[in-house]
Amino acid sequence: MRAIGSIKAATAAAERFAVLESQIDGIEAERNTTIANANAVADKAAEPLLTERDAIRGKLAAWWPTAADALTPGKRKSIELGGCTIGTRAQRVSLAVAGDAKAIALKLAKRPWAKPLVRVKYEIDRPAVLKAIDGPHKRKLVKLGLCKDEPADAFVLERAEQSGTLAGADA
Repeated sequence: MRAIGSIKAATAAAERFAVLESQIDGIEAERNTTIANANAVADKAAEPLLTERDAIRGKLAAWWPTAADALTPGKRKSIELGGCTIGTRAQRVSLAVAGDAKAIALKLAKRPWAKPLVRVKYEIDRPAVLKAIDGPHKRKLVKLGLCKDEPADAFVLERAEQSGTLAGADA
């Protein structure tokens, strides 16, 4: 592609860009509508099946505790039945905290025997450092390895949404 050599050529290229953006937006809107319609059709078709499936799951969940011992003789937690695996699965143990977790952590931190049970997390408060970097502690912060990272300007090209412009009109 040739480089643009004049304002007239740049204007024509920008106008074409705006038209393309508008057409792409239209295609995306059509895609989203089509997807939404397909999802609605699938949801409607699946609704009675999901309802029936959930009802069966409830019935089997209520039946399994009474039948498990006879079907597994205490050796297993699940079996294959009618093309499905049915049974129980051990869940991961988790910690229940009755009360305010932060308050409990502070109490644990004060007890020497419980110090390994509490985490202390330090991290840089980036907005605070950015404000402080030009202040009286600038040298100390720079010596620690902190400085502003000012990125270069980035090229911008997007369709303007103003009335009276080609992009503002329905293309």
